[in-house]
Amino acid sequence: MAPDFEGRCGFRRKPDYVRLRTAVVGAPYTELTVRADELTAPPLGVTHAYIVENEITYLAYPLVQDAIVIFGGGYAVNVLERLDWLVTLDLAYWGDLDTHGFAILNRLRRRFPHVRSVLMDRETLLAHQSQWVPEPTPTRADDLLTPAEQNLYRALVTGAFGPAVRLEQERGPRPLEMVYEMATSRSISI
Repeated sequence: MAPDFEGRCGFRRKPDYVRLRTAVVGAPYTELTVRADELTAPPLGVTHAYIVENEITYLAYPLVQDAIVIFGGGYAVNVLERLDWLVTLDLAYWGDLDTHGFAILNRLRRRFPHVRSVLMDRETLLAHQSQWVPEPTPTRADDLLTPAEQNLYRALVTGAFGPAVRLEQERGPRPLEMVYEMATSRSISI
């Protein structure tokens, strides 16, 4: 017997959706939610994609002409694995600075090895110590992280900064200004 209602009753399962925002000139929308299996290409003119973990960050993220912002929804980023065209874009991920944020980044890299992290570094963590909160259930997954990411991840796992340290992306005093600066200045590596 199927474990869920749809399976037991023979109903179709709820489709997976992708939610994105864009400022592409000529686009008839600034925000769109579409079935993942129907999103077969990026909006015209898009060369960059920023995946963010939290909805508040997604909604406040500054729009850039040639970019889209995708609401990753934490571990829901698995839905993005079906978007083959993401391999053609400059792809960046900004998640919480905690073990789960790195686990999600690690998962994204299984499908998109070129994805870069944004503001998920030691300097950002240490600059916002007053905003740290406890991470309720740390996790493990780091095989595809860069050496700097692995070092920070391991420091979080081992409690090098204190027990279960976590910096949620929306807690920093200037995170959106920092990301906007990065997003609009191609000279700054993200």
